[in-house]
Amino acid sequence: MRSDPAAKLYAQTVCLWQTVATMLIEMWERLRGFDKWVEAEARIVSSEVQETELSNRYGNTTYTYASGDVLAWTDDSGNEQSASFKVPDSSPLYQMVDGQSLRIRYNPKNPAEFYLRELFQSQLLTGVKTVLLVLIVLMGLTYRFWMPVLLRQ
Repeated sequence: MRSDPAAKLYAQTVCLWQTVATMLIEMWERLRGFDKWVEAEARIVSSEVQETELSNRYGNTTYTYASGDVLAWTDDSGNEQSASFKVPDSSPLYQMVDGQSLRIRYNPKNPAEFYLRELFQSQLLTGVKTVLLVLIVLMGLTYRFWMPVLLRQ
């Protein structure tokens, strides 16, 4: 590990960002009432990697990977509940395999409804990336079409 000031500043910035992100997620959980849901141990009962082939007009092919998982838990009444979810390969949940356990929260009024912080984080990150991509494309289009107009004036 480098000990120069730039590396130290970078590490401190990353740590600060992670702390702020965690605080915002905890606020979101309280706002939505997830903190009042019942905590339970769940297990992965099925995990399947899904490959999607993407081809562009030039014939280049790329692949994206996601994990389709089925999660199961037992509610306070002793009933087995299950739900499925899908995460991209950038999610820590992508690495989960059959039989692994994790902590979830489920809605006591509707035990089939669950909340998993890591799943929320993955969905949030995907949403942020999509918004940033759209903004970059819009900025590029604005530059491409409005710069010639502005330069003529």
